[in-house]
Amino acid sequence: MTARTAHTAQTEIRAAAIRGIDRLIDDLGGDGAALLSEFGVSPTDLDSEHGLLPTVTAGRILRSATKRLDCPDLGLRLAAYQDMSMLGPLALAVGNCDTVGEGLDCASRFLYVHNQGIRLSRTQDPERYAGVGAVEYRMLHPDIPYEPQTIDAGLGLLHRNLITMSGGYELLGVHLPHPPLTDESVYTGFFGAPVRFDTGRALLRVPTRLFAQPMSTPVNPELRRMVVEYLEAHYPDPRESVVTTVRSAVNRALGTVPARIDLIAEWLHMHPRTLQRRLAREGTSFQAIVDDVRKNAAHRLLTGTDMPFSQIASLVELAGQAALTRAARRWFDRTPTQVRRDAQDARNVVTATRVAQG
Repeated sequence: MTARTAHTAQTEIRAAAIRGIDRLIDDLGGDGAALLSEFGVSPTDLDSEHGLLPTVTAGRILRSATKRLDCPDLGLRLAAYQDMSMLGPLALAVGNCDTVGEGLDCASRFLYVHNQGIRLSRTQDPERYAGVGAVEYRMLHPDIPYEPQTIDAGLGLLHRNLITMSGGYELLGVHLPHPPLTDESVYTGFFGAPVRFDTGRALLRVPTRLFAQPMSTPVNPELRRMVVEYLEAHYPDPRESVVTTVRSAVNRALGTVPARIDLIAEWLHMHPRTLQRRLAREGTSFQAIVDDVRKNAAHRLLTGTDMPFSQIASLVELAGQAALTRAARRWFDRTPTQVRRDAQDARNVVTATRVAQG
C-alpha cells in the first residue's frame, strides 16, 4: 500500500453522514440494506452515534445507488431525508449558539468530529455584492475521489440546517463546482434560488445580516459549554500534532485521574500501541510528555503557591515529598525549597525596584 493510498484510507466520516440512504433507496424501489451490505455496512451503523466509515466508502455507496436506481439527483434527495440530528453532539453545540453566525463558526470548528474530509467556513461573496457573504463547503483531501453526489448532499443539508437555525432565510444564490447532474430546474426547485454550475466552489450566497440573526429556537448557553468541553476532551482536532493533543489530554488528567497511556489513548480513540508509534514518529514518547507536563505543573505550583510539598507531589502524581525532591533536582537542579525561595527572591527584587522607581 502506498503512502498516498494509506492516507486516503485513514480519512473517515461518521456513518451518520449518509443516514437515511437505506430508506431513500427503498423508497426509490431498491433494497437499501442489501446495497449497504455489499460495502460491509448495515442500517444500524448509520443510526449509531459512534459508527465510522472510510470517506471513500461513503462516496462509493452514493455512486453505486445513483447508477443502479438511475437517480441523478440522489444527493439532493438524501439531503431532504436528513436534518441537524445527524451531527450528533455537534448539533447540540451548534443549536445552542446565540446567533446563526456563531452556530456556523462552531460547526466550522468541530466539523472534523463528523467528517474529517470537509471544512465549513464563512467567506466573502464571490460575486462581490455589498451586504452579501457566503458559506462555503470545501473538500480537503485531493486523494479522495471527487463525488458530485456527496457535494450535492452536503450543500443541500447545509441549506436545510440554515433554515432550521434561522427559522427561514433569504438564499441569494448557489455555486456548485460541477455540471448539473440532472435538469437545472431540480436544483433551483430544491434551493429556491438561482444555481450556478462549474464555478469551482460549493457555497451558498446569503445576506451578511444572516450571521447576526438570533437562533430561531431558545438556546441554553450552559448546555453549549458542556457539549463544547466534551468535544474538546474526547475528539482531538486531527489538524493538531499528536504531541499537542496528548499534552493537552495529560494536562487535563494530571491530578484528577492517572495519566496512563491506556486511559489517554482511550480518550483519543486510539490503541495505546498506535499512540506510541505516532508519538515516536514525532520524536518523543508518552512518558517524556508526562514528565514534561509534571515538570511544568510542579514549577507552577512551587513558584506560584504556598501549597505544601506533599500536596504538590500528589497533584503531579509523584509518590510523596521525597519523590518530588528527586524530580526537582533532575528537572531544575534545585530542591523544591530552593525553587520556591528563588522565585520569592525574584519577586522581592521586582517589588524593591518598583518602590525605588517611585
